[in-house]
Amino acid sequence: MTRDQFKLRLTLCLIFFALSVQVNGQMFRRQSFFELEFGGGPVIVKSDIGDISMGGNLGAALRYRVQDHLALKASINGGLIFGNDAGTEFESRGFKYYTYFGELTGQLEFWFLKEGRGFSGQGMRAYKPRVRPYLYAGGGPVIYVPKHYHEDAADLDEFDSYTIMLAAGAGFLYKINADLLMGFHAGGRLVPSDYLDGFSPSISESNDMYFITQFNLVYRF
Repeated sequence: MTRDQFKLRLTLCLIFFALSVQVNGQMFRRQSFFELEFGGGPVIVKSDIGDISMGGNLGAALRYRVQDHLALKASINGGLIFGNDAGTEFESRGFKYYTYFGELTGQLEFWFLKEGRGFSGQGMRAYKPRVRPYLYAGGGPVIYVPKHYHEDAADLDEFDSYTIMLAAGAGFLYKINADLLMGFHAGGRLVPSDYLDGFSPSISESNDMYFITQFNLVYRF
């Protein structure tokens, strides 16, 4: 091997080493405290019309990771719910409704596992763990606009079309790479209102409530 060939190989090795250090540094040492989340999924509602109603929702959120096990999250969600009396004990009543809703939520999240790095079964560096579960609790304001559309539907009672809800649930995130994650979360919403469906009969024994689920895509920055 000539001196020039040796210098060329040495230079290439140094360049390769420098690039590897840079990539590994970005992949495993970079600290990201903010995450932007987008998602959607089904909504389940416990109400006086139809007993159990279904719908869908879309949402966006910003998460701030306070430390290894705690995070704060602000989200906005909106959706549409449909329900009717078919198949219930009040089927002869024949009520039908749909409700548009929107909520602004702040929540505290507790993450069970600390995020770190390790090695795969093939000896390659990998994220550990890839799946991280968490619990959350919070609340915020809700706006809802119900509409009855059954035959000969009467005017709705007067009621406030906004209220405050309490939220609690669980979820997880799966880490794809340093910047991209996907996940799922589900949780219940308790509200001090019996008019999410625009109807509150005298025999009603509890307020309405709804249950939100979302499949999410998360970008970390």
